[in-house]
Amino acid sequence: MLATEFLADLVGRLESREFRYALVGSIATMSFGEPRATLDIDIVISLDSSDLTAIEGLFPSPDFYLSIHSARGAVRMKSQFNVIHPASGMKIDFFVAGDTIEISQLEHRIRRRILPGLDAWCSPPEELVTKKLLYHRMGASDKHLRDIASMLRISPDQIDLPRLRAMTSQHGVRDLLERVLEGSSDS
Repeated sequence: MLATEFLADLVGRLESREFRYALVGSIATMSFGEPRATLDIDIVISLDSSDLTAIEGLFPSPDFYLSIHSARGAVRMKSQFNVIHPASGMKIDFFVAGDTIEISQLEHRIRRRILPGLDAWCSPPEELVTKKLLYHRMGASDKHLRDIASMLRISPDQIDLPRLRAMTSQHGVRDLLERVLEGSSDS
């Protein structure tokens, strides 16, 4: 299964059960910026323990690997669990909405064209940028800064800069945002 087919299938599965979700991470970022290689799909999702049977049904073994024990723990702790599709090597990282940014990603999610003929719920760009800046500050790769610069260059009219500045100030990463903004205005 191609990555594009996998993504379309995943969106169809989630929407068939009307889960409240938002694509985040590189897939959502690419809808505002430049494409890049990825083997995982990041999703913020609203789940409680009563949803786990449905999640298990959407990702049945042996086609998928899902540790229901890990999923239960993630729901309880508002953390992350994953689903793996061994045949394709694709991995879905589910982030059970718990922190203020994840909750905002769901509250303000937007319907976007992510592939030709495929629309899905995505995080707003301001939340994507703020999360990427937080990941970068925690020591993650510079790919996050490149993704942000790409978003700012390709989709500046879709990013509410005053809202983004307020959000990054609130989360202590405004200095990083300003550095990226300075760098993108130089190019």
